[in-house]
Amino acid sequence: MFKGTSQIGTIDYEKEKPLLEQIENQYENYRQTTNEDKRKQIYGKIDQLSLEAAKYVIPNEFSRIQSLMGILHSNAFTSNDRTYYVATVPSNQINNFLHLEWERFKDPVFRTFHTELESVFEERNLRVTDFNSNLFKQYYQIMFPNHPYGEKTPIGTDAHLKNPSIKKIHTFFNEHYIPSKMAICMSGDLDPDEVLKEIKKTFGTMPSKTQTSKLDIPEYKPQESTNKIIINSKKKIYLFGIKIPKSSPKLYAEANTIASLLSNGYNGLLDESLYYSQNANSVSVSTTEWKDYFLLNIWVEPSKSLSLNETKNYILSAFQKLENKEISDEMFQSVKNNQRLVLIKKKDDNEFRLNEISEAFLANWGYEKIQQKFQSMNQTKPEDLSDFVKNFVNHNIVSIETVSGNSNFVYIAKLPISKLEFSKEEESKFKKEFSIEPIKSISPEFADFDLIQSKQYPNGNQIIYQKNKENSLFKFKMIIERGAWISPYLDISIDYWRHLGTDLYTANALSTKFYLLGSSVSIQTHGEALEIIMEGEDEHFISSFRLLEHSIKSVASSKEVWEKLLSNHLQYLDLLKEEESEIDSALHQYSLFGKNSLRFFQANQTELKKIKSSDAINLLGNLLKFKSKITYYGKLDFETLENNVFREYTNLPKTIDASLLSKKQFRNNNETSFYVLSRKRPHVELTYFSTIFLPTPVNLTYFSIYNSMYAGLSSPFFTTMREQTGNAYAADVFISPPEFEKDPILWLANLSCQADKLDSCLFDAKNSLESPKITKLRFDEAKTSTLYSASTIRKSHSYLIDEFNRSSRLGLTEDVDKLMYESLNEVKWDDFIDFTKKINDAGFFQISLIGDPQKFNRQSLKSLGKVEELTESTIIGR
Repeated sequence: MFKGTSQIGTIDYEKEKPLLEQIENQYENYRQTTNEDKRKQIYGKIDQLSLEAAKYVIPNEFSRIQSLMGILHSNAFTSNDRTYYVATVPSNQINNFLHLEWERFKDPVFRTFHTELESVFEERNLRVTDFNSNLFKQYYQIMFPNHPYGEKTPIGTDAHLKNPSIKKIHTFFNEHYIPSKMAICMSGDLDPDEVLKEIKKTFGTMPSKTQTSKLDIPEYKPQESTNKIIINSKKKIYLFGIKIPKSSPKLYAEANTIASLLSNGYNGLLDESLYYSQNANSVSVSTTEWKDYFLLNIWVEPSKSLSLNETKNYILSAFQKLENKEISDEMFQSVKNNQRLVLIKKKDDNEFRLNEISEAFLANWGYEKIQQKFQSMNQTKPEDLSDFVKNFVNHNIVSIETVSGNSNFVYIAKLPISKLEFSKEEESKFKKEFSIEPIKSISPEFADFDLIQSKQYPNGNQIIYQKNKENSLFKFKMIIERGAWISPYLDISIDYWRHLGTDLYTANALSTKFYLLGSSVSIQTHGEALEIIMEGEDEHFISSFRLLEHSIKSVASSKEVWEKLLSNHLQYLDLLKEEESEIDSALHQYSLFGKNSLRFFQANQTELKKIKSSDAINLLGNLLKFKSKITYYGKLDFETLENNVFREYTNLPKTIDASLLSKKQFRNNNETSFYVLSRKRPHVELTYFSTIFLPTPVNLTYFSIYNSMYAGLSSPFFTTMREQTGNAYAADVFISPPEFEKDPILWLANLSCQADKLDSCLFDAKNSLESPKITKLRFDEAKTSTLYSASTIRKSHSYLIDEFNRSSRLGLTEDVDKLMYESLNEVKWDDFIDFTKKINDAGFFQISLIGDPQKFNRQSLKSLGKVEELTESTIIGR
């Protein structure tokens, strides 16, 4: 659907069309042929016809037109009962957007099919080994044994993928892309009446059709069973599912309230019985909303000694309390208050509103029922929850335990694809004539730092203040720059704090008190910074802040808690070498920093066994003595904060400067190096890093234009790596600006390709990155795209403190985006080409590579740079 139409993405559809028809017919022959030699011959014809057809193709022209209008995040995805097409559109481009969308929905042409099919093969190969994909595919099969949610997956079976039919794709489109099955959901700065006029002119002319297919949805029946799921991981998970018919908004509201009463991270029934008791390392309860049903999911990562049956008994006990209405009024009201605060935070979130609108459409609910969904949260009573448990929970819990096993994964093999040579013409007649002129001009609203009051004190501490004029909430952060370097034992100490009480409160009582105040609180590392964060209702800020201070200064040690925690951390470090996401992160950091990164600073198993509980307590107590940025956004005035709330921190005689502790150091960028980790994966995954020192303020605009040019489906790099050859499933390149003034910029490229394509993938990537073909037309498009998308920036009435800190770290006194925007018109094509040459000439790449060593040739790597073979132990660092 992104490949264009008879007008978009082609220089001559009349000549292209017969070739596309032949390709379509050859695929029908291919899927009906079983003899492998004959199938190869037919596929060879498809490949040759595709080469001929490609001469008429302007790749990704549809996405380029979207980008040119300043449209961001244009994408599509299919889930169990829906297909979404999404985009973030400048408010003054809505009419043009609708006309362009209508053009593709009325007249799609499915060109460059075999390279796109290859990318679907790769997506399937990725999913088959992915932990979450594997787990939830089996979970839904168990939960929905006689329903399409469990019987089918959106990507289809291997037999479907190996025997594709473009004819059937046309049939599917004609049967399902019809008015009675479609909705256009929009949220933002728009005039509904005006937008409806444009929709009537475009999608309103779509001919109505009778629905020819109707699913036979089985009648709802309670379901109770105990199951095991084999996963390719040593991690133990207990998953409990409760299936509920989606019969009313009220029922869904009750399920959400129950989820919060069971686990909210503070005083939930399962938080108390499983997490604070250290029976489980984590517990969470969520809802999954679909058209016919919704699920109540309980996810538990148990400690070593907790069995599935014991966990279920804790869960049944919690539900029994709900059924017997043994929840205190205080706890019940606190859940409702926190649900209300969540809605206040989300009320201006377009994504949240769109999700609710689309779910209502799928459920055939009108506007009144959307309102009822949220009103029911306030109106729910304990007796409603008691009835819910009686009707939908008792004898309706599916219990699942994961079991570690080495699955024998079968991958779909690559088919030979000749490199497509697309048309040399860069624009179709349609694109040249299509108007991207906005209906009105809109101007960006950048961060006004005059709204922020900042004061530095002799001890190094700083208060950064902004008055909240929008709602009743506050945000507080205490930021210790480079604070992650304070101690190798910081992680375990913070985890200890989460499990401990004080001299006045137990851990659960302390957490409950925060929740009753409506305040969320956390201590966490964010990159190199350590942040103490709290958000909530502003009228409770001072009492919440005093409680936060108390929780850090007056932590009560517990030998039992410490011993269990230490055991769990040692178990966690054992599993790190099995966690794919952890391995990816470790390899990237090793490629960038070698052993000069936080990962190698953090305590390993041997070091953890030596630390004492008292050391962790002392470490926690000292956190408030470090040099900090103390930030507040709320209703209180600056003088009250300075002279009352934060007085202790402004009057400290001296502070400890954590920034002096940092040992982070980028690798020397003087030769191309491959950091190779052997791992049995279906793909080879590569990330290219190049650290380049350029003056940031001068080059902000160049960064933005570059990233706009290489964003999404219209990226020249994506076209080279995926559209022409199907070599790479994922291919993107971008520039990441530095966080601090003296840091380098990062030029990054990500690639994911099958191992047998690695040689050609490396060759094409090298040519594309080192010799980019940037025409003046593509530069002009990227510049216009940056201008239009930047014009939608709206910061004038929002929380600005993070923007202020972002600029301060770069030594700037104005909004980074404002400086970029104001320089846009000055950038010329020749200047931009000079900038790209500086990027290309500035250094070499450090390339992380993960893949199966049996499937690729190491000599091809050695011809391009130095190769360092790694193990998980080398890069994990602890």
